[in-house]
Amino acid sequence: MKVNKRAALLAGLMLIVLIFCAFEINVDNKDKVAIFNDIEIPAGVKVNGDAVALFGDVVVNGDLTGEAVAIFGDISVSGNIEGDVVSIFGEVSVKDNGVISGDAVGILGGVEKSSNGVIRGEIADINVPFSTKKADGLIPRVSFGDMIGLIVIYAFSCLAILIAPDRIRLMSEESKIMPGRRFAMGFLILVMFIPASVILSILLAITLIGIIFIPFIFIALFLVAFAGMVAVEVAIGYRLTGQREGNNALFINLMVGVLLVYVLRIIPVLGWLAYFALVSYAVGIAVDTRIGSPTAGKQVSNV
Repeated sequence: MKVNKRAALLAGLMLIVLIFCAFEINVDNKDKVAIFNDIEIPAGVKVNGDAVALFGDVVVNGDLTGEAVAIFGDISVSGNIEGDVVSIFGEVSVKDNGVISGDAVGILGGVEKSSNGVIRGEIADINVPFSTKKADGLIPRVSFGDMIGLIVIYAFSCLAILIAPDRIRLMSEESKIMPGRRFAMGFLILVMFIPASVILSILLAITLIGIIFIPFIFIALFLVAFAGMVAVEVAIGYRLTGQREGNNALFINLMVGVLLVYVLRIIPVLGWLAYFALVSYAVGIAVDTRIGSPTAGKQVSNV
């Protein structure tokens, strides 16, 4: 009976939140906060504060003295933003005459700037392990920034191996076992992540303290997928280069795997689909082995 009451209470709370969740808070033309709604600052209007949108876009055609943040939304700047701009699962786009005085960060969405746009701070364009950028043509272009990004990916992958070499090695070895089951598991996790994260974000957004923990939902998925991809890339390198001895074997295999996965990512359409399948497989391996737990590896091997 307690379970039914709790379930009914939870369902009621969710219903109330869903009814009233599409809202925008604007107090004395200072901070703007919107959930399931867009924030727009028209030309000629100055907002002395921050603009934060959850599952909505932020469009700045006027002036914003604070920072702009969008989670599962894009940020478009045709006006002036004095602070930093951060978009998670969305794109930061600086149009003509748009100015960002601080940093511009696009996590799993990217940063785009027109020729007349200005970003005075640093640009952080993070698009791994997922990539939502489209190729401009049939022949993919590789820029200097792409090469820098490739080096950064390899550096962080090496760091993952240095932190947990045994776990990465175990996941790499386990990648040969039950590929169908692990692909299905990872694919299901990725497909269900969006609705699950929406529900969990709504529940956390009920309290101001809970809002702080919302980004950690996406960070957790990112870390799981990243660890799985490192193991898969090591396995790919091992299959191509053969067995190597010494402490540097993992890093050499990793280098080969990172390069091949990168080439796969820049192939239009079919390459992206294959990359998504690879990410699904990596997530499945990481979850099925409990992110490389030795105990999980033994249990799987005994099956």
